[in-house]
Amino acid sequence: MSLLPNVIFTYPGLAHLILRLSVGWIFIYHGSQKLFGAFGGHGVGGFAKWLSSIQVPFPEVSAWLASGAEFFCGLALVFGIYARWATLPLIVVMLVAIIYVHGVNGFNIAQKGFEYNFVLIAALLTIFLQGPSKWSVRS
Repeated sequence: MSLLPNVIFTYPGLAHLILRLSVGWIFIYHGSQKLFGAFGGHGVGGFAKWLSSIQVPFPEVSAWLASGAEFFCGLALVFGIYARWATLPLIVVMLVAIIYVHGVNGFNIAQKGFEYNFVLIAALLTIFLQGPSKWSVRS
């Protein structure tokens, strides 16, 4: 039995907007930490140094690509500018994070596993498959 019988709340466009804004902000936040050193981040130099320490190939180039993808694709998600295509580089960044950082720790986030990356990939795939919704600048 439903708490609200005969009342159906379905706002898929609004739900999708909320998802896109939330995921976009997460990537803007983390990208700005890596790209600009904002929010307590270490900037591209610090990120490249850390990537080098975990044996990521071409750490300087990888740092610029990953941080740029997170920040600018995050902006694209928030504004709904080619949001579907903006998800693809972000999925790659999350897969690389799983392969090089979190995968060895298993799934559980409490043990630094890839649970968070997994959820972000699922959200990104949802945006990719459904498109940016009617509240976007350009699909």
